[in-house]
Amino acid sequence: MNDSAMAEIDLFFEDPAVYHSSPRQYSVLYLLRRDIRTCLGIHPNTGAEIECKALWPGTMAIMAGIDLLAKFLAGVDGSKRVKGKAQSVVGERFNRFVREYFKPISLDDAETIYQLRNALMHSFGLRSETRSGRVYKFMLTAAHGPLVQEQANDKYWIDILTLHDRFEIAIECYHADLRGDQDLQRNFDGMFPKYGTIYISDPRRVALKGLANASSGSISSFDWV
Repeated sequence: MNDSAMAEIDLFFEDPAVYHSSPRQYSVLYLLRRDIRTCLGIHPNTGAEIECKALWPGTMAIMAGIDLLAKFLAGVDGSKRVKGKAQSVVGERFNRFVREYFKPISLDDAETIYQLRNALMHSFGLRSETRSGRVYKFMLTAAHGPLVQEQANDKYWIDILTLHDRFEIAIECYHADLRGDQDLQRNFDGMFPKYGTIYISDPRRVALKGLANASSGSISSFDWV
């Protein structure tokens, strides 16, 4: 692995507790992990408890993080062709990452986590139904209990805090595998230019630029990338 590739990996997996002011090129995963902490009532720099929480958005951010890492693991982000038609492989990628890095986990529990992802990300709800008609109804808890508990009548309890803990462990395990596996490194290299970083400008300059454009009668986007 050359120095440039190692630098990209180090940036992508940067410790989210280390604060950096803008302007700067940030790791998407770094920003995501900090936002997850904030949503779960954890100060992103110190780890101390904070009063405000947004548990559903925090859970959605974890699901987005699994989607993100699943792309890097697979090295692809598109669909596959089946009988000439495009077919989504998001579920395959998501389940593969969960099966490999949320161990120990059963195939059924991995699929249940994916169905929660669909319920939240598609409709900000707690109900999902597969193409075969199987229904999942979710209740979210935050008690550091079991990750998945199946109840009667298609109901499942998911513990958000345990999900977060397992997500953080999965990140570290994938990071360790990536540093020693050339195939994983090739997959990572293919995804990093697309999904690896975001540049954030100095917010003070952005605000001033927006005001200047408004006063001149023109409208333009702030220069977030």
